This record gives sequence, structure tokens and C-alpha cells, in this order.
Amino acid sequence: MGTVTGTAAEETGLAPGTLVVAGGGDCQTGGLGLGIVENGDCAVLGGTFWQQVVNVPLTLTDPSMKLRINPHVVSHLNQAEAISFFTGAAMRWFRDAFGQGEGYSELEAASTEVPPGAHGIIPILSDVMRYNEWIHAAPSLLNLSLDPEKSGPAAIFRALQENAAIVAHRNLEAVFALTGERPTRIVFAGGASKSPHWAQILADVTGLPVATSKVKEATALGCAAAAATGAGQFGSLKDAGAAWSCIEDEYQPNSALRDLYDEASERWQRAYAAQRALVADGVTQSMWRAPGT
Repeated sequence: MGTVTGTAAEETGLAPGTLVVAGGGDCQTGGLGLGIVENGDCAVLGGTFWQQVVNVPLTLTDPSMKLRINPHVVSHLNQAEAISFFTGAAMRWFRDAFGQGEGYSELEAASTEVPPGAHGIIPILSDVMRYNEWIHAAPSLLNLSLDPEKSGPAAIFRALQENAAIVAHRNLEAVFALTGERPTRIVFAGGASKSPHWAQILADVTGLPVATSKVKEATALGCAAAAATGAGQFGSLKDAGAAWSCIEDEYQPNSALRDLYDEASERWQRAYAAQRALVADGVTQSMWRAPGT
């Protein structure tokens, strides 16, 4: 955008002539770091919140107003974005409150021994994206068994992982329905993508291959790509993202689990609607709601 002026240098301590380079939004810059630079490319950024993004043409709008459409940092593209609230934060809450002193690695190792479906446990945390009516139900765990093997920390941990994938899947399906196209894969980044088990669950639930980036902190890499482009190392942000992105692993969906996860997704949707109704009736308190709703 320019360089640091003499006056600005005196006030900030930066050297005169230092390049000033613009970045972009968090998911958009993260998409750049993942090489999500072509129309139809898709990513899930799994951090404190999970954000699902798909590159779309500038002309696309969402008449339902359920999804958010933002400018990409790459020229001539927008991104359709859906957000899952407090996904990573919920895992931290569960570890701290119920993990019995175990860390993520220990909890996940135990959860891999829990069968898919997590004994029918239904976490109620983030709803799907409803930008026009952004209200989330009260956090809850439904369908717990009194059998500690079926409702202990390992089972609940797996249920939380599966639920994150189910909400991401339903959000992505809303985007795919809007665009009329499906990607060939999902690129998975952020702290959650450090877990091969979670990446495999995401592939199994969505039915799409899931690729994980070598650099998990994709937004930081995207910022570096923007700086390099501003410094003249690349001719465009698109070129920088394509050059610096690097896929480390890819996970193929297990088609044998398709019916199980589709059924779990339907049960979650029905349960969540009932929990939203309790919030509307004043029985429970929303986990989060947008101002004015």
C-alpha cells in the first residue's frame, strides 16, 4: 500500500521506507495459506470456532440470508462462509471440567476405542449457520447412559468430535446446495487438524476426502504470503498461495459409515430444534445469540 513516512517512523519507531502491506479477513487469509485460490475450493478451519468456507463467484448471493458471503483476498472471488460456534472451546471446557486430569492426546486415544456413533450421545452446542436468526441452544449432552463405559469421558469426547463434523457437514451442504457444485475434497487446517482421528471423522461424516495442511496455522501462513506478495516476491496473492501451500496427509471417507452418520445427523437436527424451542420458551438460556434477536 506504500511505505512508512518519516513522521510515522518517528511516532512508531519503524524504519522510514518500511513496506506497508494489507492483509485480509481471518478465513480469507487462511484460505490463501491453504492454497484455496480457485472457484469451488473448500476448507474447514478448525480452531476455537470452526469456519467452513467455499470459494464462489462474485455474482452469488444467498436469498435465505443463512450464510455469509465475504470478499476473498484473491481477486475476482468471494467466499461463502458458515461458522460453528465454540467448537474448540467446547473441547477445552470438556478437558478441563471432565477430563479427570488427562490431556487431549490421552482423551482422544481413549476415544478411538469408542465405536462410531459414540453410543448415541447427542451434544447440543453450535447450531448450523443461521445468519438471519443467529441463536444457539443451551449447551447440553443428550441421550447419556448410566453405563459409565457408554457415557464416560472417552465416549463424550468422541461424541463432541463427531458432532463438530456433523455441524460442519450440514453447513457445507447448505453452501453446496446454493452453488449447485460439490468440491473434490476439503482442506482441513487449524488446531483440530493436528488430530488424524478427527480428520478421519470429518471425512467419514462428510463423505469427502479430507486433506490436512503441513502448516496448520493457515492464517499465519496467509499473512506471510501477503507480505511476500507486497514485497514483490510474487506477482499476485493467488500465485503466493498456490506456491506456498503444502498438503501433508489425505483421509478417504469410509463409505460403510455413511448410513450411521446420516442417521446421527438427522437425530441431532431434531434434538437441536427441540432445544432451541426451550430457549424460545425461556426454559433454558441460549449459549449465544446475536444482538437484536
